[in-house]
Amino acid sequence: MLLVVLTPLISQAQDGFTPVGGSCEKRYVLSFQDDAPGFFVDKNNKKNGTAYELLLEIVRRLGCKSTEQITPYLKIKENFLRNKSDIYALSTQDKEMDKVADFVEMYSFPRSLVVNKKDFSEKDNVASLLKNPKIVFGNVTGGFLFIQPQERAELEVRHRLREFPGPTSVFNALLEGRIQATFSSPAFTYYFITREKKMEQFRAIPDPKGGLYHAGFYLARRRLTDAERAKIREIIRQIRADGTLLKIASKYVNPEDLIYYKPIGSF
Repeated sequence: MLLVVLTPLISQAQDGFTPVGGSCEKRYVLSFQDDAPGFFVDKNNKKNGTAYELLLEIVRRLGCKSTEQITPYLKIKENFLRNKSDIYALSTQDKEMDKVADFVEMYSFPRSLVVNKKDFSEKDNVASLLKNPKIVFGNVTGGFLFIQPQERAELEVRHRLREFPGPTSVFNALLEGRIQATFSSPAFTYYFITREKKMEQFRAIPDPKGGLYHAGFYLARRRLTDAERAKIREIIRQIRADGTLLKIASKYVNPEDLIYYKPIGSF
């Protein structure tokens, strides 16, 4: 995601939300990617997205104010490495981020491979498509977007990987036929394929052998105290346990995928 365009910070007092944890003077700096389905602005000019809603819910329960950093992933990482941000969502784990921030998981999900039906036969599976020289994959610049490091390396060597600034451009390339496949999550598949009524053109192949991917929040160590991080961890646990995550996710994934967001007692 090597995009160096900086999006201005947007200050938000969260006046429309009722504090749960009591009022506080601190203004948390929230980071999320400028890409759907984590964040987007709808046709009514209203902010939406899983990351956006979950971050606002955390701040609401803290009873604090916030400033939003809406940038590409590489800029989010840079902000954390330079101690310019407090909380980032939603993310899978990143070795560089682990050096400066705590990763707190909210939910896990399996990946799938979304492929154009024109390039797919009933005999195909994830392994055969990865080996097929005619299949070009899409990925986000500087990130993995659910592709595994070894897979990425092999595709790059064979010039079968195209990289794009963000998920929106990856899926646009898929819809336009400039690439034939990409790895996806339940939220990405719903937002970019099902929601656009394009699923008849594609096949989403489950990949149980690909393991589970873990999505959550990064909490900055230098900007947040141990007590603050502990409090946010507990709020994250509560959001999952009390059904708030499920309620938010129901707007952004297919009904059959809601199993990954259901309340659980603990992580």
